[in-house]
Amino acid sequence: MELELVIISLVLVASVFVPFFIIDFSGKSGIAQMKKLFKLELVKNNLKLTEQENWGNTFIGVDREQKKMLFMKFSEVDPSIHLIDLSKIQACEIDSKIGSVKTKVKKENILKQLNLKISPIDTRNPEVILNFYDWEGIYSEDFEMARAEKWKTIIKSLMTTIVTGKRAA
Repeated sequence: MELELVIISLVLVASVFVPFFIIDFSGKSGIAQMKKLFKLELVKNNLKLTEQENWGNTFIGVDREQKKMLFMKFSEVDPSIHLIDLSKIQACEIDSKIGSVKTKVKKENILKQLNLKISPIDTRNPEVILNFYDWEGIYSEDFEMARAEKWKTIIKSLMTTIVTGKRAA
């Protein structure tokens, strides 16, 4: 009788905790795969990052010597990969979209989307939009505005400044 009670208790405890371990393990293996792909891109592009950061499903890093930045955002389909030559950039600005949400008590403004918009010197090349936060995504807002400001400062310190002025005839 006592042995059966112990076995039943072990089965119940295992049925409660095993799913948590499986979910935790599967999440960590996904992050490991993302890190592996990010490192593969670093090797492929011969980058040695002096600064890097990752949050959620996003990885970003900069090689100050080569003045290049790698940005990767993973989604269900394919990762979006941007390798940006910062010496060929003329502007970098934060583009945020704020929306109103009505709660029980009042209307609140929330951050709906946060992008870093990078404009190349050559206007024939398209602008690069780096998505730092999207409220429809699976991750909640977590200091993205401060993070975007930090990377904007890094990019501006490495991009080539364009001197505009009048030319003599």
